[in-house]
Amino acid sequence: MLRIYNIPVSLDEKKESLGKIVSKYLGLPKNKIKDAFLFKASIDARDKNNIHFVYCIDIITDNETKVLKKFNKSKKKIVLVKDNKSYINKYKTLKTRPLVIGFGPAGMFAGLTLAKAGQNPIIIERGNDVDKRKEQVYNFWNNRILNVDSNVQFGEGGAGTFSDGKLNTGINDERCRQVLKEFVEAGAPKEILYLAKPHIGTDNLHEVVKNIRKKLLH
Repeated sequence: MLRIYNIPVSLDEKKESLGKIVSKYLGLPKNKIKDAFLFKASIDARDKNNIHFVYCIDIITDNETKVLKKFNKSKKKIVLVKDNKSYINKYKTLKTRPLVIGFGPAGMFAGLTLAKAGQNPIIIERGNDVDKRKEQVYNFWNNRILNVDSNVQFGEGGAGTFSDGKLNTGINDERCRQVLKEFVEAGAPKEILYLAKPHIGTDNLHEVVKNIRKKLLH
């Protein structure tokens, strides 16, 4: 698979197929592009007279090495990527079940990783599940009655469950995309896979957290 960076896309051109956009940008016949996927999208508004999108698109084409070599000396940034890397290693079942303390973001993904590795983790969380927790949080906001064990800070999903679900990080790690894929599989909008500044949204986030828990239970 080839990844093409920094493709300028006009507001009108946005409606065209990704294959056609890449074809025009590279001068590559469209029938040579078997498939195309939007990897990242952002808006360049630095020039008010030329506001446009900037796309990063993955394509599948015949003889990727030849295509890569053709554009190797051009100013267009194209790299060969492999999207089949697995971060989950299979091990023999441990003699004792691994213990995860807390079901915030780190606890959720620790549990998912352990489960996918063939283990059977035990996850301990101080607060309640997200539905019960919502009642308790709203009870505090409206009636000033605080449950010290289950509130905005403690409970399923961690403190971020009552945020708008912004997904920002200062690191550049391939595993970040795997986190986004898990969120999408759990019901988050697919747009988070490619938007430059993605967020899930509070209402969606509550359902995503529940679905991740259900996935772990099964």
